[in-house]
Amino acid sequence: MASFLISGVALLLYSGIKFYRSKIFYPSVIFSFMWGMACIMTTLILGGAFEHLYLADYYSFKYIDRYILWFTAISLFAFWFAHRIRPGNEVNLDFNLQFIDAVVDKYKWIMWLNFFGGILRIILMINLVGFDSVMDYRVAANNMMNTGFGTVGLIFRITSYIQMLANFYVAICGFKTGFESLDLKKALILFILYAPTQMATGGRLFILYFILFFIGSFLLGRGVAMKFNDRILLEKEEKKVLSIISIGFLMLVAIIAMARAGNTVNHETESAFAKFTYISEGMLETEHYMRFDPPETHVPDYGKHLFTGKSFDHLQYRGYLQMTYMSSIVISIMTPLYTSFGFYGSIFVWGAIAFILELIAIMCLRRLSIIRFFVFLTILKIMYETVIASPIPGNIPVYELIILFMIFYKPIFGNIEYEHS
Repeated sequence: MASFLISGVALLLYSGIKFYRSKIFYPSVIFSFMWGMACIMTTLILGGAFEHLYLADYYSFKYIDRYILWFTAISLFAFWFAHRIRPGNEVNLDFNLQFIDAVVDKYKWIMWLNFFGGILRIILMINLVGFDSVMDYRVAANNMMNTGFGTVGLIFRITSYIQMLANFYVAICGFKTGFESLDLKKALILFILYAPTQMATGGRLFILYFILFFIGSFLLGRGVAMKFNDRILLEKEEKKVLSIISIGFLMLVAIIAMARAGNTVNHETESAFAKFTYISEGMLETEHYMRFDPPETHVPDYGKHLFTGKSFDHLQYRGYLQMTYMSSIVISIMTPLYTSFGFYGSIFVWGAIAFILELIAIMCLRRLSIIRFFVFLTILKIMYETVIASPIPGNIPVYELIILFMIFYKPIFGNIEYEHS
């Protein structure tokens, strides 16, 4: 338990101090915050909190309590070294605010397309499978998302790309707001237009993604505004708005989780706060995978699982999980790292990846064009997802979208840039 507490405190301290000093929402800040919270949550569970937690009996550690200390140390060293290589907290804009205003105005139809695409998803799924419970609907919607064929499957795939465009649009709006003033009504309207596409799969992460893209970009924009203008980080009214947004959205995350639980054993007795323990499940899944395939006999695949998301050994393990309460547990980046490079090898590989991603983010901020802003956002998303997913192969469609933006930059942004240069 002590190792999780030490790691959690160290990561949260880094996250808070780094943001306080730089006023920039670096990928290392969101990574350290998410993993710090995951470690603290694990500490609480091991200490006896969350009496009715669904997976409480599974929380015991033989490997990860050692692994997490090395994982934390290499992450913090990698972030420190990246900033040592590129010192300073400079953000130089390669565009002006008139350009951002014009992009927001020209492409506002993306959010309406996202909204009606999400509504269409919901209508089609209810028509196809009905709506007896949120959980049954979610299972059917996710199956359609992953393996759907025919018209409904095509609509799900198309709207997934629209959702990616919406992510970028929300971030641009957040960045623009950083130079203006945070308005509750505008933020809620943007959220309402953003929500339906991912609501259609019965998930709840769209709420946290909205916070990441909108609030994260708002804080980045405000940090830049503070360097160029006489601004403070948050005005009095903005603090109130940010508190309402954060508390309201996090409550919504818990409400959706409780609605999904239905009558599943133990789930109905979990508290709303306990619904956030899923951020600690990735470490738990890796722990049990290490027991299933111990480090002493593990044969690494040298990157196949980490970069493609495919692993025969891990697939066998997931088949075994179907017979346990852990059948729907999330994974973290620890699992594909371990599958690919073993216990100690994975730690050093992650250190290299963390260093490279943070360094790329710093370089993007040194000369922030619209494309580099999208690259920065993608790194932010990857770092956020490391605690709940295997984000490197999971974001391949996003990489493809950025490449398309680069290829078709002139017809998408060229005229706007020319008019406002």
